[in-house]
Amino acid sequence: MSSQPAFRLERRPLEHRPRAAAVSRIEDVTPSYRRITLEGDFEGFDSPGADDHLRIFLVPDDAVIEGEPAERIERMREHPSREYTPVAWDAGSLTLDFVIYGTGPASDWAANAVIGSRALIGGPRGSLVLEGAPEWWLLVGDRTALPAIRRHLGAVRPGAPVDVLLVAEDPADEQPLETRGVLTARWLRSQEELVAALGSVPVHEGDGFAFIAAEQSIVAPGRAFLTSRGVDLDRAVIKGYWKHA
Repeated sequence: MSSQPAFRLERRPLEHRPRAAAVSRIEDVTPSYRRITLEGDFEGFDSPGADDHLRIFLVPDDAVIEGEPAERIERMREHPSREYTPVAWDAGSLTLDFVIYGTGPASDWAANAVIGSRALIGGPRGSLVLEGAPEWWLLVGDRTALPAIRRHLGAVRPGAPVDVLLVAEDPADEQPLETRGVLTARWLRSQEELVAALGSVPVHEGDGFAFIAAEQSIVAPGRAFLTSRGVDLDRAVIKGYWKHA
Protein backbone atom coordinates (compact mmCIF):
# COMPACT_ATOMS: atom_id res chain seq x y z
CA MET A 1 0.00 0.00 0.00
CA SER A 2 1.31 3.49 -0.84
CA SER A 3 2.41 5.77 1.97
CA GLN A 4 -0.20 8.39 1.02
CA PRO A 5 -3.87 7.37 0.96
CA ALA A 6 -5.35 7.18 -2.52
CA PHE A 7 -8.55 8.84 -1.33
CA ARG A 8 -10.28 10.43 1.63
CA LEU A 9 -13.88 10.93 2.76
CA GLU A 10 -14.80 14.54 3.45
CA ARG A 11 -18.00 15.90 5.00
CA ARG A 12 -19.54 19.02 3.48
CA PRO A 13 -22.59 21.01 4.60
CA LEU A 14 -25.24 21.88 2.02
CA GLU A 15 -27.96 24.49 1.67
CA HIS A 16 -31.16 23.10 3.18
CA ARG A 17 -34.52 24.57 2.16
CA PRO A 18 -37.88 23.00 1.39
CA ARG A 19 -38.92 22.73 -2.26
CA ALA A 20 -42.39 22.09 -3.65
CA ALA A 21 -42.45 19.74 -6.63
CA ALA A 22 -44.83 17.85 -8.90
CA VAL A 23 -44.38 14.66 -10.90
CA SER A 24 -43.56 15.35 -14.55
CA ARG A 25 -42.36 11.93 -15.80
CA ILE A 26 -42.74 8.29 -14.75
CA GLU A 27 -40.65 5.41 -16.11
CA ASP A 28 -40.97 1.77 -15.09
CA VAL A 29 -37.36 0.59 -15.32
CA THR A 30 -38.22 -2.97 -14.21
CA PRO A 31 -41.43 -4.57 -12.86
CA SER A 32 -40.73 -3.25 -9.34
CA TYR A 33 -38.41 -0.31 -9.94
CA ARG A 34 -39.93 3.04 -10.89
CA ARG A 35 -38.08 6.24 -11.86
CA ILE A 36 -39.96 9.47 -11.15
CA THR A 37 -38.96 12.96 -12.25
CA LEU A 38 -40.29 15.92 -10.28
CA GLU A 39 -40.48 19.49 -11.56
CA GLY A 40 -39.97 22.44 -9.24
CA ASP A 41 -37.57 25.14 -8.14
CA PHE A 42 -34.32 23.23 -7.70
CA GLU A 43 -32.06 26.20 -8.26
CA GLY A 44 -29.08 25.76 -5.93
CA PHE A 45 -29.85 22.09 -5.25
CA ASP A 46 -26.72 19.96 -5.08
CA SER A 47 -25.69 16.45 -4.14
CA PRO A 48 -21.91 15.96 -4.42
CA GLY A 49 -21.84 12.73 -2.40
CA ALA A 50 -22.85 9.45 -4.08
CA ASP A 51 -24.66 8.32 -0.91
CA ASP A 52 -26.46 11.59 -0.17
CA HIS A 53 -29.98 11.38 1.21
CA LEU A 54 -32.73 13.92 0.75
CA ARG A 55 -36.14 13.55 2.36
CA ILE A 56 -39.31 13.37 0.29
CA PHE A 57 -42.51 14.32 2.09
CA LEU A 58 -45.52 12.59 0.57
CA VAL A 59 -48.46 14.96 0.38
CA PRO A 60 -52.05 14.33 -0.77
CA ASP A 61 -53.27 16.13 -3.87
CA ASP A 62 -55.39 18.57 -1.88
CA ALA A 63 -52.62 19.59 0.54
CA VAL A 64 -51.40 23.20 0.61
CA ILE A 65 -47.65 23.20 0.07
CA GLU A 66 -46.95 26.72 -1.20
CA GLY A 67 -45.84 29.60 0.98
CA GLU A 68 -42.70 30.90 2.65
CA PRO A 69 -39.93 28.40 3.59
CA ALA A 70 -40.84 28.44 7.29
CA GLU A 71 -44.46 27.65 6.44
CA ARG A 72 -43.40 24.80 4.17
CA ILE A 73 -41.22 23.33 6.91
CA GLU A 74 -44.20 23.26 9.27
CA ARG A 75 -46.35 21.60 6.60
CA MET A 76 -43.65 19.01 5.93
CA ARG A 77 -43.98 17.70 9.45
CA GLU A 78 -47.64 16.89 8.84
CA HIS A 79 -46.88 14.26 6.17
CA PRO A 80 -45.07 10.89 6.07
CA SER A 81 -41.59 10.98 4.61
CA ARG A 82 -38.73 8.75 3.52
CA GLU A 83 -35.10 9.26 2.54
CA TYR A 84 -33.84 8.76 -1.02
CA THR A 85 -30.60 9.26 -2.95
CA PRO A 86 -30.84 11.80 -5.80
CA VAL A 87 -30.41 10.18 -9.22
CA ALA A 88 -30.24 13.30 -11.42
CA TRP A 89 -31.13 16.98 -11.11
CA ASP A 90 -30.92 20.42 -12.67
CA ALA A 91 -32.35 23.83 -11.84
CA GLY A 92 -35.89 22.75 -12.67
CA SER A 93 -36.13 19.04 -11.95
CA LEU A 94 -35.11 16.15 -9.72
CA THR A 95 -35.17 12.42 -10.50
CA LEU A 96 -35.58 9.69 -7.87
CA ASP A 97 -35.77 5.88 -8.09
CA PHE A 98 -38.32 3.92 -6.05
CA VAL A 99 -38.49 0.21 -5.26
CA ILE A 100 -42.15 -0.82 -5.43
CA TYR A 101 -42.82 -3.53 -2.84
CA GLY A 102 -45.55 -4.59 -0.44
CA THR A 103 -47.02 -1.60 1.34
CA GLY A 104 -45.37 1.48 2.77
CA PRO A 105 -45.80 5.26 2.44
CA ALA A 106 -43.15 5.84 -0.25
CA SER A 107 -43.77 2.62 -2.15
CA ASP A 108 -47.52 3.28 -2.20
CA TRP A 109 -47.01 6.90 -3.25
CA ALA A 110 -44.67 5.93 -6.10
CA ALA A 111 -46.91 3.05 -7.24
CA ASN A 112 -49.94 5.36 -7.43
CA ALA A 113 -48.18 8.50 -8.70
CA VAL A 114 -49.51 10.20 -11.82
CA ILE A 115 -48.37 13.27 -13.71
CA GLY A 116 -49.07 16.16 -11.38
CA SER A 117 -48.79 14.22 -8.10
CA ARG A 118 -47.09 16.44 -5.56
CA ALA A 119 -44.35 16.17 -2.96
CA LEU A 120 -42.12 18.32 -0.78
CA ILE A 121 -38.36 17.86 -0.90
CA GLY A 122 -35.98 18.65 1.95
CA GLY A 123 -32.19 18.36 1.91
CA PRO A 124 -29.74 16.84 1.50
CA ARG A 125 -28.43 18.52 4.62
CA GLY A 126 -24.85 17.48 3.92
CA SER A 127 -22.61 15.20 1.90
CA LEU A 128 -19.89 12.63 2.51
CA VAL A 129 -17.69 13.24 -0.52
CA LEU A 130 -15.02 10.85 -1.76
CA GLU A 131 -11.95 12.80 -2.82
CA GLY A 132 -9.26 11.00 -4.79
CA ALA A 133 -9.14 7.74 -6.73
CA PRO A 134 -9.45 4.43 -4.85
CA GLU A 135 -7.28 1.67 -6.29
CA TRP A 136 -10.18 -0.81 -6.01
CA TRP A 137 -13.88 -0.68 -5.18
CA LEU A 138 -16.34 -2.99 -3.45
CA LEU A 139 -20.02 -2.00 -3.84
CA VAL A 140 -22.63 -4.16 -2.10
CA GLY A 141 -26.36 -3.62 -1.72
CA ASP A 142 -29.94 -4.35 -2.67
CA ARG A 143 -32.09 -2.37 -5.11
CA THR A 144 -32.56 0.46 -2.60
CA ALA A 145 -28.81 1.11 -2.88
CA LEU A 146 -28.72 1.13 -6.70
CA PRO A 147 -28.77 4.95 -7.07
CA ALA A 148 -25.75 5.30 -4.76
CA ILE A 149 -23.96 2.34 -6.35
CA ARG A 150 -24.50 3.76 -9.84
CA ARG A 151 -23.11 7.10 -8.74
CA HIS A 152 -20.07 5.39 -7.23
CA LEU A 153 -19.58 3.42 -10.46
CA GLY A 154 -19.44 6.70 -12.33
CA ALA A 155 -16.46 7.80 -10.22
CA VAL A 156 -14.31 4.69 -10.79
CA ARG A 157 -11.10 5.51 -12.67
CA PRO A 158 -10.44 3.59 -15.90
CA GLY A 159 -8.97 0.15 -15.28
CA ALA A 160 -9.61 0.01 -11.53
CA PRO A 161 -11.14 -3.27 -10.34
CA VAL A 162 -14.69 -2.91 -9.02
CA ASP A 163 -16.62 -5.80 -7.49
CA VAL A 164 -20.39 -5.39 -7.19
CA LEU A 165 -22.84 -7.64 -5.31
CA LEU A 166 -26.54 -6.83 -5.64
CA VAL A 167 -29.84 -8.41 -4.62
CA ALA A 168 -32.85 -8.75 -6.90
CA GLU A 169 -35.32 -11.36 -5.72
CA ASP A 170 -36.74 -11.60 -9.25
CA PRO A 171 -34.34 -11.88 -12.24
CA ALA A 172 -36.65 -9.48 -14.11
CA ASP A 173 -35.48 -6.74 -11.72
CA GLU A 174 -31.80 -7.06 -12.62
CA GLN A 175 -30.43 -3.93 -14.30
CA PRO A 176 -27.35 -3.15 -16.41
CA LEU A 177 -24.40 -1.46 -14.72
CA GLU A 178 -21.82 0.80 -16.35
CA THR A 179 -18.37 1.94 -15.29
CA ARG A 180 -14.97 2.79 -16.72
CA GLY A 181 -13.43 0.31 -14.30
CA VAL A 182 -12.98 -3.43 -14.66
CA LEU A 183 -16.38 -4.61 -13.45
CA THR A 184 -17.23 -7.95 -11.85
CA ALA A 185 -20.92 -7.98 -10.91
CA ARG A 186 -23.15 -10.66 -9.40
CA TRP A 187 -26.90 -10.54 -8.85
CA LEU A 188 -28.17 -12.60 -5.91
CA ARG A 189 -31.67 -13.53 -4.75
CA SER A 190 -31.60 -12.66 -1.03
CA GLN A 191 -29.65 -10.78 1.58
CA GLU A 192 -28.54 -14.12 3.04
CA GLU A 193 -26.95 -14.96 -0.32
CA LEU A 194 -25.44 -11.48 -0.36
CA VAL A 195 -23.74 -11.99 3.00
CA ALA A 196 -22.49 -15.43 1.98
CA ALA A 197 -21.08 -14.04 -1.28
CA LEU A 198 -18.85 -11.57 0.57
CA GLY A 199 -16.43 -14.40 1.27
CA SER A 200 -15.85 -14.90 -2.46
CA VAL A 201 -14.85 -11.30 -3.16
CA PRO A 202 -11.25 -11.28 -4.45
CA VAL A 203 -8.44 -9.53 -2.60
CA HIS A 204 -6.99 -6.54 -4.43
CA GLU A 205 -3.77 -4.71 -3.68
CA GLY A 206 -3.76 -1.07 -2.73
CA ASP A 207 -6.00 1.45 -1.03
CA GLY A 208 -9.62 0.63 -1.82
CA PHE A 209 -13.09 1.87 -0.95
CA ALA A 210 -15.99 -0.29 0.24
CA PHE A 211 -19.68 0.65 0.26
CA ILE A 212 -22.21 -1.77 1.79
CA ALA A 213 -25.90 -0.83 2.12
CA ALA A 214 -29.03 -2.97 2.33
CA GLU A 215 -31.50 -4.09 5.02
CA GLN A 216 -30.31 -3.25 8.56
CA SER A 217 -29.02 -6.77 9.27
CA ILE A 218 -26.25 -6.26 6.67
CA VAL A 219 -24.34 -3.93 9.00
CA ALA A 220 -22.80 -6.44 11.45
CA PRO A 221 -21.60 -9.01 8.86
CA GLY A 222 -20.49 -6.19 6.59
CA ARG A 223 -18.32 -4.67 9.30
CA ALA A 224 -16.95 -8.09 10.25
CA PHE A 225 -16.04 -8.86 6.64
CA LEU A 226 -14.25 -5.56 6.07
CA THR A 227 -12.38 -5.89 9.37
CA SER A 228 -11.23 -9.36 8.35
CA ARG A 229 -9.82 -7.86 5.15
CA GLY A 230 -7.99 -5.11 7.04
CA VAL A 231 -10.18 -2.32 5.62
CA ASP A 232 -10.23 0.89 7.67
CA LEU A 233 -13.89 1.21 8.68
CA ASP A 234 -13.51 4.98 9.02
CA ARG A 235 -12.85 5.08 5.28
CA ALA A 236 -15.68 2.78 4.28
CA VAL A 237 -19.48 3.19 4.31
CA ILE A 238 -21.70 0.51 5.87
CA LYS A 239 -25.40 1.34 6.26
CA GLY A 240 -28.76 -0.21 6.96
CA TYR A 241 -30.99 1.55 4.44
CA TRP A 242 -34.19 0.01 5.79
CA LYS A 243 -35.42 -2.41 8.44
CA HIS A 244 -37.84 -5.32 8.40
CA ALA A 245 -40.96 -4.53 10.41
